[in-house]
Amino acid sequence: MIALFPGRYDRLHIGHIITMQRLAKVYGKVVVVVFGYDGEKYSLSYRYQLLKECLGECRGNFEVKFNESDWRESRKVLTPEDVKLFMKNYTFDVYCTGNHKYLKTAEDAGYKVHYVERAYDYSATDDRAIQNIKSILNVG
Repeated sequence: MIALFPGRYDRLHIGHIITMQRLAKVYGKVVVVVFGYDGEKYSLSYRYQLLKECLGECRGNFEVKFNESDWRESRKVLTPEDVKLFMKNYTFDVYCTGNHKYLKTAEDAGYKVHYVERAYDYSATDDRAIQNIKSILNVG
């Protein structure tokens, strides 16, 4: 099965990577979609490359893609139609997120969903940017 796990990943941290690894164990493959948005701390291309670097060596269980516009930020209220427009661009079996609002919207749009618990109590707003992630993952 293929899991879709979209997000901003700005700042990417170990909790994201651990969650992606857990999803890969459950579903076999994870499509990670990185979004651009107004006010980003790190550029979309930087976050995309960082994820490719971190996940690219993990035995082919991950596919990293990017999306120029953040479908979640385009409206105050996300509709099932918005979700369907976004999701038609990707091949997947289950939509994964830790956001209850997006999970419900995807479910209302007819998608199989998986609520993702936080790997650790770690926040992207924390000043500790990801460091030495490849050594943590034991891939480089």
